Amino acid sequence: MSCLSTPRLLLPAWQYRYGADLARMSSDERVMRYVGQRPWPPAHAALRHSEALAHWVRHGFGWRAVLDRRTGRFLGLASLTWLHDTLPGIEDAALEIGWWTEPHAWGRGVATEAARALLDEAFHRVRTSLVVARCDPANAASERVMVKLGMTRRSSDGKTLVYALPAPDGLYDRTPSH
Repeated sequence: MSCLSTPRLLLPAWQYRYGADLARMSSDERVMRYVGQRPWPPAHAALRHSEALAHWVRHGFGWRAVLDRRTGRFLGLASLTWLHDTLPGIEDAALEIGWWTEPHAWGRGVATEAARALLDEAFHRVRTSLVVARCDPANAASERVMVKLGMTRRSSDGKTLVYALPAPDGLYDRTPSH
């Protein structure tokens, strides 16, 4: 499992050792207010952790820890997973990108930097033709990240904003099967 890096971040593949970080983040009301509207119970965090580990085994990509490159401190997670839901405005098979950051990392460009690295992975290593992201309409910070990534709004149903970014210049004309 490869580790992606940026000037400020390390993004290792999701591993067993990040389970406690996920449990802590997913129990924080500030982090979870736009992710299902409430904190996760420990059992749900453990289930999602197991699912993230299994996604890596099946597909060779998935969630990544977001670490401060200088200190190694856990700053959050970034994810690249198969889109399993039907989303308005998305007709093609796609990968979904997402991010959660710890409150101490908010406002520092961490989510944008991590997401750019995952977009590169999506288009050049995984070779997808379309990446989507979604957020609660009230989550202005995540919507700003989507715009900074060059994504365009595809739909909004009042509960979810959906943004998408095709591969640059038709780089790939297919999304790999899963």
